[in-house]
Amino acid sequence: MYLMPPSMGPLMDLGSRHDSVAFEKLVFNNVKNRIIIDQNYCDIRGACQEQENGVQIRNIVYSEASGTSATDIAINLNCSNSMQCSGILMEPIQLTSATAGKEVSAYCNNAYGQEIDVVPGPCLQDK
Repeated sequence: MYLMPPSMGPLMDLGSRHDSVAFEKLVFNNVKNRIIIDQNYCDIRGACQEQENGVQIRNIVYSEASGTSATDIAINLNCSNSMQCSGILMEPIQLTSATAGKEVSAYCNNAYGQEIDVVPGPCLQDK
């Protein structure tokens, strides 16, 4: 599993578990990969089966993020059924579309935590 912080260089290999990472004071300007965790990544859409093992992701903080998204989904937390993401905190986050008049959305799958003043949202589930 790899996690790529927005606007940062190379991917970080997280091994089999990742715990306690904070992404703070993020500013996005017309970016495609904004706030994203994708444990179900497949380079050929629909061709890959869900993995039964993977990286356990927990206690991730996204704090003070703002800016514009080039895609319709500004927050994408796509966690697996077998290795759900937990303890995610998002506060405050204000993301809008880079295209005037267009709305953005948030997508969360098997992602648990708390949101405070998050746009777009809500997305995370309570656990």
